[in-house]
Amino acid sequence: MYTVSDLDKDLAVLGAQGAKIFTVGYSESGRPIKGIFKGNTDGPQLLVQGAIHAREWVTAQLCVLLAERYSGECGLWCVPMSNPDGVMLAQYGLDSVGDPQRRDFLYGINGYNQDFSLWKANARAVDLNVNFNALWGTGRSNLTYPTPANYIGPYPFSERESRALAQFTDKVRPLYTVSYHARGRVIYYGFNGSDPDPEVHRIASRQTGYPAYTSEGSAGGYKDWFVLTTGRAGITVEVGNEYTPYEELQKELPSMLAQNGGLLDALSRAAGE
Repeated sequence: MYTVSDLDKDLAVLGAQGAKIFTVGYSESGRPIKGIFKGNTDGPQLLVQGAIHAREWVTAQLCVLLAERYSGECGLWCVPMSNPDGVMLAQYGLDSVGDPQRRDFLYGINGYNQDFSLWKANARAVDLNVNFNALWGTGRSNLTYPTPANYIGPYPFSERESRALAQFTDKVRPLYTVSYHARGRVIYYGFNGSDPDPEVHRIASRQTGYPAYTSEGSAGGYKDWFVLTTGRAGITVEVGNEYTPYEELQKELPSMLAQNGGLLDALSRAAGE
């Protein structure tokens, strides 16, 4: 596994090496949502985020490894674990939840099953990646009640985590965003027919070897919101074999890193041109 404690240890090492470690905000349960900054604060900025879906916690470790090897000129803002409560729930189940009422709530939502390894949402059973204000509630798989996955929440930005990430993005004003998800080895770009900078997904496809497609049927996602509200390019990169169980994806980290290791530097070069 790659836990909140593992992330903290890696961030301490990166901080000692000169990276800036910061807090974007706090989760529903009060866990800090931490980030890494490398590069220059002047000029174009890039923002990378991972593990917004609980069961995809391997992307947090991948984001840290990518930030560690980043050597581009542009400022890189990396939020490896956007959903720490959900990650803890997927890894440790109800033992990670301190509030007895919340434990009972989550246990019921999970069908009275102690196994939360496929949990996708946060600690309020809201899928954070459908909680952004981008045609909210109109996605193909959206649900309107609490579930382990795909619940849109009571209203856009109802969740502390989605608000924190959006507010931080507004503050940084990145030129490009990259959202890491698992699984499928594919790239999704654009939103609602808009593709502000096609060269971004072309660069990503060349660097990773993953095919790139438009985001049909998507709504309320972080990438969707970024493209819609800024008119800039955001991409979603799905890593890992489509059929590998989520809890085994960590075994594929070497190939994920080999496929994605040059992407952020390539985007930095493109942003600086």
